[in-house]
Amino acid sequence: MRSFCTISLVPLIAATACAAWPDFAHAGPAPGDPIAGKAKSVACEACHTAIGEGSPAPHIAGQREGYLASQLKAFKSGERKDPFMSAVIAALSDADLANVAAYWSARPASSDATASESALAIKTSHIAFPKDFPKGFVLYLTANDADRNTVNKYYINAVGYQAARTGQPLPDGSVLILSHAAAKLDATKRPVATKDGSWIVDKPGSYSVMEARAGWGKDIPVVLRNDNWNYALFNPDRSPNESNQAMCLACHKPQEAVSYVFTFQELRAKADAK
Repeated sequence: MRSFCTISLVPLIAATACAAWPDFAHAGPAPGDPIAGKAKSVACEACHTAIGEGSPAPHIAGQREGYLASQLKAFKSGERKDPFMSAVIAALSDADLANVAAYWSARPASSDATASESALAIKTSHIAFPKDFPKGFVLYLTANDADRNTVNKYYINAVGYQAARTGQPLPDGSVLILSHAAAKLDATKRPVATKDGSWIVDKPGSYSVMEARAGWGKDIPVVLRNDNWNYALFNPDRSPNESNQAMCLACHKPQEAVSYVFTFQELRAKADAK
């Protein structure tokens, strides 16, 4: 879930991630070990069990083993492209993929109706919206989103900002908030801009929040773990918006070198300018 790039998180979740898989004409790989595959499949369960109505994640329990193995190998090789699947599969070996395929194929088709406790620990965020926001936060980036006529504002709390100023990775206690606000529109339905080109905000929109606290990553498997970062969505009134943070973990995983933050360079530039 790219909650801290210039793309809104909610539309991204509803887009192509975990879309239904077409039938590639691959030769069937050697059978895997379902017992070994179970240990590697907890991350998969976060999206592929307890699938809600309208969810883009397909049912994979009970699918043909060869079919599942060929799709996983296609993601691994880059023949199939998806930022969420690719981030998870990057840490798995070919043997792991074969074992994961065997595990899901061996499961009864009806066994994905509920999520295990391990999967729920991945899906569920610990984050509560900061009650005094934006007090105590630094606005480090404002960006117009022409595709959605929104104004995206990126904030960081004092703990994270101080680390950025000293060139350090963002530590536990850091909180980043992305506000998606609707732009004010003129009579022609175009955003109203100020002299510097920034758009005037009409009304509050949704919020994307990422926060790191000691111990928050302990129940998340390594293939998805973002150190101790958790992710959450909130409605315009700052109430929780039900979401699956596994998607965010997968999306941010490739940004490990920059504290899992897509706008880390902009943050550093703002901190260096002070």
